[in-house]
Amino acid sequence: MAEGESKISYWSKKDVECPICGNSFRKEELLTGRGRLIAGELTGELHRQYEPSQKYGDICPLIYPVIVCPACLFAAYAQDFESVPESLIGVLEDETKKRRQNLEKIIPEADFSSNRGLKEGAASYFLAISCYEHFPPHSTPTIKRGISALRAAWIFNDLHRKYSNENYDYLAKIFYHKAQFFYGMAVEYEQDGIESLAEVPHLGPDLDKNYAHDGVFYLGGLLEYEYGDRSDPESRKKRLDFAKRAVARLFGMGKASKDKPSALLEHARELYERMSSEGK
Repeated sequence: MAEGESKISYWSKKDVECPICGNSFRKEELLTGRGRLIAGELTGELHRQYEPSQKYGDICPLIYPVIVCPACLFAAYAQDFESVPESLIGVLEDETKKRRQNLEKIIPEADFSSNRGLKEGAASYFLAISCYEHFPPHSTPTIKRGISALRAAWIFNDLHRKYSNENYDYLAKIFYHKAQFFYGMAVEYEQDGIESLAEVPHLGPDLDKNYAHDGVFYLGGLLEYEYGDRSDPESRKKRLDFAKRAVARLFGMGKASKDKPSALLEHARELYERMSSEGK
């Protein structure tokens, strides 16, 4: 990476200590000033796209949020990385070899000891999904796995655009299906009082804006519509009816506001119409 003003990231001055293996390392952070990020359109998946700048080129902010230990590949978001419950340390340590083997199968080139690229970004979310499987309900792991799967799908699509012959589009579809599963489960857990979405400081799904609960319910409906099981028409109809009711509440409770921006309302209304037209 070029040094000086042209660089897009820096290494933290303070070391991070891995709670699983004790390894100390520095975290790479994104620099955002001086026109590095040029915001583009917001997709129907609430994904903020960025235009490449002449000076810095393509920048993907999503490749940085997950902290990954280069030694044992333990991965989690910042609020969880250094506060792992004592009871999980042994379990996560025992799965180090499994994490390494699984990562080798899908992104063998990922290297967390140097500057991150798209492959490390996708790998970081893949590892986070694996690690959060063991976290207790009070850590709200399910929605974090859902957000991680959705972001991984976005990055795999970015990789497909750069390397169209590497089957990254296939991996993107796999992670969209994972996102659909975890978002659906997170909505159920929220309603049943098992995991509270209010415990997550940023529900994204992207980094530029927190769409909070509304975004989770909207994306739960969108992912169900796009990636839900279609093998049983009657079962699908029931799931879509449930999703439609959740989405309808978003635009049926008044005008746009700070908490319910117009972009979300417009996407929710359009999704509702698409779901309503299925089967007609």
